[in-house]
Amino acid sequence: MPSSEPRKAIFLFTHPRTASNLLMQMLRTHPDMETIEYPFVDTYYFGQDSLTLRRNVRMEAVKQRMQADPALAQTFQAAFDQLELSIQSGKTPFIKEHAFTIMKPETISTYLAHPRSPTAQLAKGQGVGVVTTGTDYAPNDGNDGNPTVLPTQFLRSVTPVFLIRHPALVFESILRVSGPTMGAQVDDEEFPVDASLRWLRILHDWFAQSGGHPIVLNADEIIACPTIVQQLCEQLQLDPTGVRFEWDPVAPAIVAGQSSYQRHFFSTIQSSCGVRLDKHSGAQGPKLNLDVMTATWRDTYGFETAAALRSFVDAAMPDYEYLCHCELRH
Repeated sequence: MPSSEPRKAIFLFTHPRTASNLLMQMLRTHPDMETIEYPFVDTYYFGQDSLTLRRNVRMEAVKQRMQADPALAQTFQAAFDQLELSIQSGKTPFIKEHAFTIMKPETISTYLAHPRSPTAQLAKGQGVGVVTTGTDYAPNDGNDGNPTVLPTQFLRSVTPVFLIRHPALVFESILRVSGPTMGAQVDDEEFPVDASLRWLRILHDWFAQSGGHPIVLNADEIIACPTIVQQLCEQLQLDPTGVRFEWDPVAPAIVAGQSSYQRHFFSTIQSSCGVRLDKHSGAQGPKLNLDVMTATWRDTYGFETAAALRSFVDAAMPDYEYLCHCELRH
């Protein structure tokens, strides 16, 4: 559906290790879509408005390298301005970001034992492109319940899509890849942010209560029935034939030149040549047995870490099951 006019942006709100890279791989070459990935994650972890509570040698080393480059050490306002410039095209912008990276510090602090300092500056925006072309976004003053640092008018101008996955798969995977790359541990102050789906639920409910119609996708549904992504496109008024189900794996020579972070976080998608059914769990795949998984974690990480992972999973299940009731199904 080509068009010379700016289209309403689609915003995919995700969480780490929810197979969002798979979804983006299926959509990346869609002729009517312009994919924009992670406009705020570097700011959250390493920018001038950094909100992460994770403090260790690995994180500080990366932060020092990034803050040496003004283009990388952005504020949320600068990152938002860059996002607006990126969506000025005739194609449909498809933005992907982890929900917690744009949450106000006080939103997250409500659910943490160690409250955050409310240092992030609320992004004001200039209203470039999409629905609100030519108008200024009002600053997000918090009176409308918007839980994020982004302008309310901007959020109301997008079509929200949420991607979820079972917490037992998500949280262990976060620990497995973030440990070597970011020094993550289950007892650090940031892991309660990593090991929660509350941020997706909060943002989902804000959209729903604001008159929006958020769409929820489950990663396991995508893996089991990949054509559900075509169903998503139809709902978004995009050509479903633009979805791809096969691709070439990334060449080993390219992978060898990547950073440790890239190799860990993108290993599955880079080595794949299509949707991998072995990554599926659920109604049409192997059932999750939390007791068996906990025993495996105990062998891998030790008793205390396994117990902590299980506790995080149990605490997140109500949010996951709540969002499951809203998910798009065949």
